[in-house]
Amino acid sequence: MGILIGVFSVAVFWDWRFYRIPNLCIIIGILVGMAQTYRLYTIIGVLGALMDMLIIFAAFYPFYLIHGIGAGDVKLFMMICCFIRGNQLLAYLFATMLLAAVWSGFKMIAYKECRERLFYLGRYLKKAAFTGIIDVYEIDKTQKNAVIRLSIPAFISLILLNMKLY
Repeated sequence: MGILIGVFSVAVFWDWRFYRIPNLCIIIGILVGMAQTYRLYTIIGVLGALMDMLIIFAAFYPFYLIHGIGAGDVKLFMMICCFIRGNQLLAYLFATMLLAAVWSGFKMIAYKECRERLFYLGRYLKKAAFTGIIDVYEIDKTQKNAVIRLSIPAFISLILLNMKLY
């Protein structure tokens, strides 16, 4: 878990500073996770981790396509599958999304541009529901306060998991 926290720390730093997560962090994390999984569970564990990665990709890729989350966030969650499995993975993902929602709520209260993004989301969802057309979800990266870096709630959730708080 120490290596995962180290790799995750680098990913969070890069995401915070440059709005991107380097592929090298993800690759190192996946390789270390796969080696650990192989050591603990043999090839069956590695195949299970690969299957979990595929499921995570399938679940989060549509959100990437509409620019709801970044590619680095999807790859970060795929990397987590090499370390965390089964119900613990589901609990981790739930805790991460819950922390992100709470953080988003605080940001919406504090920043006007976040509230404007919420109204934009409402119009976007209404259009998609009534017309069946899913456009690209436009993001104004100049509005720094309206951007949620998902790596931060994911890291906090990882620390809480490591402390066995859920």
